[in-house]
Amino acid sequence: MHNEPVDYLGVVLLVAVVAAAFVVIARAAVSQTRRVRVEQASQVRLARRAAEADVNSFGDEVSRLAVLADEDAQAADLYALVSALHAGAQQSLREASRPSDFGRVTAILAEGRWAAARLAACAAGQPSPARRPPCFFNPGHGPSATNVTWQRRSVPACAADAARIEAGADPYIRTVERDDRRVPYWEGGPAYAGWADGYYASWRGDGLVADIGPNNL
Repeated sequence: MHNEPVDYLGVVLLVAVVAAAFVVIARAAVSQTRRVRVEQASQVRLARRAAEADVNSFGDEVSRLAVLADEDAQAADLYALVSALHAGAQQSLREASRPSDFGRVTAILAEGRWAAARLAACAAGQPSPARRPPCFFNPGHGPSATNVTWQRRSVPACAADAARIEAGADPYIRTVERDDRRVPYWEGGPAYAGWADGYYASWRGDGLVADIGPNNL
């Protein structure tokens, strides 16, 4: 019996091809991982910028409300709550490391702005306002006063935006950065999904936000 000659050149070429394929696949995987990390870092940067602006704006409001803390015991308690929620939002902002983490920041801010509205009503001797979702056009406007029809949808609006729409004017829409331009926050893309959801997540299923869906948040 005779052994068939081994095609060493063919084996070497096959091994080389397989090795090259592995190198290409490994490099592609590394490149994809790098792109994902860069994209996520960009999303975190954008979401942090939006959340930080909201936290700072609420901080300014907390400072203005300080004069109301001495009205009576109820006002003092409400101001303490407002201050604690602002501190909680600051802490959550420091701890946020993923785009979705910023939903915790804005959820706290929504609570804080409602507490601030109750404090203002208390100081004015008025009944505590009913709890409502944040203004759709800019959650930083605080709790909405009513729902309005806008672009064939029913959305919650603060008193100022509701009045502007009633007068035929445009509401004051919150814009965010996307691709070197400013767009309404609901067109901001995945970077702002967690940030926006934090304001409205607790209202899911409520008729007041029935027309606010994933495509416009």
